[in-house]
Amino acid sequence: MAPVVLKDDTLSVHILRVGDADSIIVELPTQGGERGHILVDAYLQDKTLQYVKDLGVTTFRLVVATHPHEDHIRAIEHVLKNFGGRVEMFWDSGFRHTSDYWDDLIEYILDNRPETLFMRPTSGLSTVIDGVEVTVLAPSINLRNRYDTYGVNLNNSSIVLKLTYAEKSVILAGDAQFESWGKITEEFPHFEKTDNPLQHIQVDDNFYPLDCYFLKVAHHGSKHGTVLEAIEKLKPNVAAISCGLPSQYDFPDQLATLALEDIHTNIYMTTMGSIVFKIEGNGTCSYYQYEDTRHGNPGKPTRN
Repeated sequence: MAPVVLKDDTLSVHILRVGDADSIIVELPTQGGERGHILVDAYLQDKTLQYVKDLGVTTFRLVVATHPHEDHIRAIEHVLKNFGGRVEMFWDSGFRHTSDYWDDLIEYILDNRPETLFMRPTSGLSTVIDGVEVTVLAPSINLRNRYDTYGVNLNNSSIVLKLTYAEKSVILAGDAQFESWGKITEEFPHFEKTDNPLQHIQVDDNFYPLDCYFLKVAHHGSKHGTVLEAIEKLKPNVAAISCGLPSQYDFPDQLATLALEDIHTNIYMTTMGSIVFKIEGNGTCSYYQYEDTRHGNPGKPTRN
């Protein structure tokens, strides 16, 4: 299918087929005649860079390295060096690491992008980028405070993002695992109206801060990244699992897919191609998967 022009008022999230790894590109609604983009992790260099070029990226409003694992950050520096545009903000989890990929990326940002706003956000931070509310759900300040003392699994340092537009939300969960999801559900509690006279806190309206339409499943569908209690609060209509075919680690785990199936979520995997999710300005949601060549070979991004 030939590419078509994306409507100006549409938010589009591309989950690329890159094996047991993450490369995510967000197309923001057009503002002032220019469409900005967000890059969340990047693994395969050539494929991610080609995708960036095919989408006509001129500005990254935000680049996020969710956590220092190679399967999430390996290609970020390469993409930034070669796409030739501007980077307005860079977010890092704050988890120091001995990886050369992480060390070189941070050095590149500090030395070569002095105009880039460098932040290490924690849960609760919220900003609006081109009409899209971007909220950080994790890492919590509690986990951040433990990075150098009590020890935190590197996956649990992941930056977890919630993008809200036209009253619909997308959650990009990095590799968050049990500890991180526990803090997320604690710090973003749901309030439900009830007629139970024994309930101490009465509310007039329901409030579901973790509710989302689309979820990029944590940790490639591992059994540690999909916590049923948390998923029941998110209640995604659609979930994307970024994993390989074959997967090096037998992702996704059956426990993860069963949890999603239990709440009637439609599950898609990048084993069959890259996945695109869209929210239009009127709140209409759509999603599709196009047949991508094997994850080492960039497919041509298409829109419908």
